[in-house]
Amino acid sequence: MPRLSLINALRGPVPPDGYRYVDPESGFLSHSFDYTDWVDKERNHLKANGKEVPHDLNDQMEEQLCKTLPPGWCNYDDPHRNRPLMQIEWPDVLRASETFARWVAGGMELVDQQEAERRATICTRCYFNVQMGGCSACQAAIQRLSVNLTSKHDSYLKSCAVCKCYLKAKVHFPLKALDTGENKLQEMYPEFCWLKKGGPNYK
Repeated sequence: MPRLSLINALRGPVPPDGYRYVDPESGFLSHSFDYTDWVDKERNHLKANGKEVPHDLNDQMEEQLCKTLPPGWCNYDDPHRNRPLMQIEWPDVLRASETFARWVAGGMELVDQQEAERRATICTRCYFNVQMGGCSACQAAIQRLSVNLTSKHDSYLKSCAVCKCYLKAKVHFPLKALDTGENKLQEMYPEFCWLKKGGPNYK
């Protein structure tokens, strides 16, 4: 199947929140409201770090961006596929409350710091690690439900667009507290996500 690509990339309207691309190796965020500038930022980042610039860099960047956009923005997209919404609503607060309750019922166990750091590193390189929009009260509620835990990547961790969890806390929770068995969420997690069952980083 052809890879996802923007419709009229150079001449079309700017996507919501602009053009965004997270370098999968370094976590560097290229963000711009101009397409050419967007690609140039990532190209310059690669060159400055001694990395080879892929011949299909534009295609890679567009494909990643398309995975985060609503229907109607990209070629070869399935308008009916499950996709994350970049905003928090009250059902997300309820889900966070249920996760917190499972964690408490399970004895409030936490993964060791090494595992938390591993997860945090993966999240910093994910294009679904975003600042959520929507209900500000909902966002505040989710953050209040989060325990006061830290990792060395905290300044780069925001919220997961798939599950709406506050990542600074989520990376410390055991899988049994986080895994609800929801196929919809599993379908949306990227292959490299540490919560993607069967993926290389799931353990």
